[in-house]
Formats: sequence, structure tokens, C-alpha cells
Amino acid sequence: MDHDSYWYQYFAARRDVELYLGLGSIAFALISTATGKTLVKFQGIVSRVEDAKGFWWNVAVIGAMGAIFLGLFLLGPS
Repeated sequence: MDHDSYWYQYFAARRDVELYLGLGSIAFALISTATGKTLVKFQGIVSRVEDAKGFWWNVAVIGAMGAIFLGLFLLGPS
């Protein structure tokens, strides 16, 4: 992305969005782990008992996305 582009300047100025997305994703992963139910694309709400592999895969992906967003927030341009 070009440093003089509109979108680069917009995202560089709005760093708080990365923080909110990161915290929200990690909170969603923790709530899903605690309740044993998560929201899966094209399947709706899936229980840990019904589909354990799909449940943990979805929780891991959401947690990783949260960690990436928090990393972008912490290591991004100052």
C-alpha cells in the first residue's frame, strides 16, 4: 500500500480500530470456550459436544485473529 494513499493515512490515524477488533475477538474466543458453544460460518451455533474438532478449530482461529489485531495495534506506526 502506498504511504501517500488515502487508505493508508486513514488506517494509520484510526489505530484504535485494531485494538477494539483484537480485544473483541479474544473476548469472543474466551466466552465461546467458557460456554462450550460458538458461532460457525454456514452452520450456526455449534456445541463442543456435537463437533469438538470444528469447535476448537473455530476458537483457535478467532483467538489467532485477535492476537494478530493486537500485534498490529502494538507494533503499528506510532
